Amino acid sequence: MIMSKNELQERYAAFIENATEEEQNVMEEMIRGWEGKREGQYYSFVGSWLQTNRNWKDDETYEVTIPLHKGLENPLSMVHGGVTATLLDSTMGGLANEITPEGKGSVTLEMKINYIKPGKGETLRCESKVISKSKSMIVTEGKVYNDDNQVIAFGSGTFYIINLK
Repeated sequence: MIMSKNELQERYAAFIENATEEEQNVMEEMIRGWEGKREGQYYSFVGSWLQTNRNWKDDETYEVTIPLHKGLENPLSMVHGGVTATLLDSTMGGLANEITPEGKGSVTLEMKINYIKPGKGETLRCESKVISKSKSMIVTEGKVYNDDNQVIAFGSGTFYIINLK
């Protein structure tokens, strides 16, 4: 059962009343993302959670950058590996979706990730390029960089092309 708006407001108010500064900061980041989703800045709630900034770096390279905050960290005070994986999937899949024909999209069929260094800093940036494209699949590669432009993870992904209608 979905909570009513009043019940939800009461829970948020009770949470904020006793929240630590760290919890308040994480809540602020989450709300900022949700507001961006509502305003059309992000395609999905996952994009709003990560607060993705997407663009083409050049004709071949699709890039997604995310700001880092405590809400994305694991207990070791580094970016959770699942966040890094989601960034790779979002970047490689975003590239695949950008190059599919009108009326088609792509979904992740397979993904491989190698983690090299801990994710720390102010932002993470992921770059992706196409390795191969056919009528039914797109294979991409991606690299995740920290603020010092060091690769912290890299991966490859296979995306299956689907009809949207």
